[in-house]
Amino acid sequence: MNAAIMDAIADFMKKGGKVVKVQETIPVTAAEVVDYLVGCGISVKYSPGNSRAYVYEGKLISLSKLVEVANGYRRCQDLPPFAARV
Repeated sequence: MNAAIMDAIADFMKKGGKVVKVQETIPVTAAEVVDYLVGCGISVKYSPGNSRAYVYEGKLISLSKLVEVANGYRRCQDLPPFAARV
């Protein structure tokens, strides 16, 4: 770690900042996210004709938004968050 980073961290701590450990994520494929949400009773499916979009609550959403939705459910279940594996 270089001196500039160390100084920035020290300044952050002096101002009352706290350093917390970031929770590890679980790398998942799109299919795994869809399976997880369906298992939670959520209606989600692949968008017909668009392999990069999903239908959730009647709206087209991206994989990143789908992971965000799944992570909301995972937080409620005290599970580690997903991260999309590309």
